[in-house]
Amino acid sequence: MTYATMKPNLAGSNLTGVFWAFLGVGLFGFIYISGRLSGGGISAGQLIWFRYVGALIAMTLWITIFPSERAKVRSRQVPVHGLRAMAGGGGGMAAIYAASHMSVTSATAIGLLDGLFVIILGVVLLGERFSAKQWAAAALCLLGAAVVVLASGAATVRLEDMLPASAALLGAFLVATESIMIKKLARSETSVSVLFYVSLFGTVLFSVPAAASWNSLGPAAIGLLLLLGPIALAGQLCNIFAFRRSDAALIGPIRYTWIIWGALFGWLFFGEIPLAATWGGMVLILCGGCYLAFSRNRKPMQ
Repeated sequence: MTYATMKPNLAGSNLTGVFWAFLGVGLFGFIYISGRLSGGGISAGQLIWFRYVGALIAMTLWITIFPSERAKVRSRQVPVHGLRAMAGGGGGMAAIYAASHMSVTSATAIGLLDGLFVIILGVVLLGERFSAKQWAAAALCLLGAAVVVLASGAATVRLEDMLPASAALLGAFLVATESIMIKKLARSETSVSVLFYVSLFGTVLFSVPAAASWNSLGPAAIGLLLLLGPIALAGQLCNIFAFRRSDAALIGPIRYTWIIWGALFGWLFFGEIPLAATWGGMVLILCGGCYLAFSRNRKPMQ
């Protein structure tokens, strides 16, 4: 298997793009709950840094084992890769910090706004077209997420939660910004360059916050944290495939499926049983997502 250069395929199937986006949400969702899985003994800075280090090791091994892949590392947009690493890593660190200092459900609820931000940025910055019916489908996804949030009581944010809530909001915007950058990079860059440079820049940039909040770890813990790197690479590859097949504005609402993944992870790892309202919200999200997946494709704007 090789990471071949793929041309933008905006005339392709939205269903395929939505599938990859859904899978990517699940993979990154697992990374975002890693702080809770660790029991709180690892700082957000450490988690993000180990994720990038693990990814850089994996990418270095890939281009070492397959010499033909080295040429694909070349890029004319290196600064954009650096900005993307700052946005993605900063958003991830903010999300982990928020989930560690306030209700996980509340932090997740605020983080869901990244889907709305992606739609707005896709329309405003990329000039993507979004039909009235697609806006309605996106609103249905948002309504489904709101049903889950209100039923869980996550809409209530205490005064002491204002700082982590602000961090969650900033994180949502940064993650959405990264999504737009991935969309732009996916049009001209190879998958190898997109994955390699974000890993390289992330390792360098987030070594400072990692060192500032460092906690001693054993070899087993370090090994497990490094595995977050390949998981993140898989999630990024899913996002690249999704953005090459569908508009960013269409992929944005699929972020609300984090509610579905969150319910699954909560059941698997923490024994949490979803409320009836959670199931109802999931149905609304799935209905909106299915319409977007099967909606008519549009021609790319000139």
